[in-house]
Amino acid sequence: MFHELARVVAAGPYDVNDVLDRICSEVRSAFDFERALLVRYDSAAETVHAVVRQGIDWPGDEWLPVDMFPFLRRALEAGRTLYVQDPRVEAAIPEKLVERFGVQSIVAVPLAVENRCIGFLVLDQAGKEFELEESESQLLTTLGCVAAVLIEKADQFAELQEAVEELRSVDGVKSEFISIASHELRTPIAVVHGVASTLHLRGEQLDGAQLRDLQQTMYEQTSRLAELATQLLDLSRFEAGVVVVERERFRPRQRIDELLLRLVPDRIEDCMVEVEPTLELLTDPGAFERVVSNLITNALRYGEPPVVVRAENGAARFRFLVEDSGNGVDPAFVPRLFERFSRSESTSRRAGGAGLGLSIASSFAQAIGGGLTYEQAEPHGARFALELPKQALVT
Repeated sequence: MFHELARVVAAGPYDVNDVLDRICSEVRSAFDFERALLVRYDSAAETVHAVVRQGIDWPGDEWLPVDMFPFLRRALEAGRTLYVQDPRVEAAIPEKLVERFGVQSIVAVPLAVENRCIGFLVLDQAGKEFELEESESQLLTTLGCVAAVLIEKADQFAELQEAVEELRSVDGVKSEFISIASHELRTPIAVVHGVASTLHLRGEQLDGAQLRDLQQTMYEQTSRLAELATQLLDLSRFEAGVVVVERERFRPRQRIDELLLRLVPDRIEDCMVEVEPTLELLTDPGAFERVVSNLITNALRYGEPPVVVRAENGAARFRFLVEDSGNGVDPAFVPRLFERFSRSESTSRRAGGAGLGLSIASSFAQAIGGGLTYEQAEPHGARFALELPKQALVT
């Protein structure tokens, strides 16, 4: 009966739902059943769910307790086909289902593989009474075991396909990252090499203004290289699971002021810090700095001044907000904002970047028990928020 289906499953590829549907059809055809349900069984939760419905309009898609259907429980415990001549007399299924579907005689076939039940075939004659001989019951039990093997193989193949697609996706992301990282490294390295070559070959011929321009260029490009190297190191640490979080008390206003002097000394006038100097936090200061520094540099790179950093004490969370006065993030890109290697076309063309900064910042935020969110600022601009649990606030 299942010879052709077994051949198809062994060869693959195939659709799992098609395999389930064909199993139902084969059994119905061989035993002249008019209605069939193929029901999956979750042994951990002890619930069942009808995944194939043939000849019956079974309501809903939810998982239901197996004990709602005593005849399934009996078939499960017996490990063989269960024939119920009159479900009313034996209380095999809920009375309301008997009335709704006009059930008379009914059969439950366990789908068992290696002493594990993965589901049931439920079959009847659409409201007619029928007899089931012992030889037929034994054959159905055997077919249930064969069907279970086919279903498990189909499930395994589907899982394998999903894993392969995931690996392909990861491989594609890695290839894209290598391309982006190579480009991001190549550009500043080429510029630094050009500046160094100019200084080496013609340094004595340059005036003060030209030397200052070269110094500024050298500073900007080496900062860009340092940022990318730090991001790659952070990424490898998160991938290896070696990021260690240590809590200590500190004053965020002091840390933010130091960050501005270190990161953007020439643009401090574009930033406003509205954080009380006496405010104290109990969390990892390094992780806090990594998140806030990313938000500030992004606001200055992609947005417009003024960039405002402020604290907000909400009912459930404590937030540090970083806002700019630019155009904000393209709404179409927002769902991918915190994904690794993702870059908005409009901003990447203008300011570059490997698409790692916000993803790593989000990982640091999660590591200290918080999160990173984005919303459009009013009337315009981008607003990012580092949300921390209330326990991080020292009162």
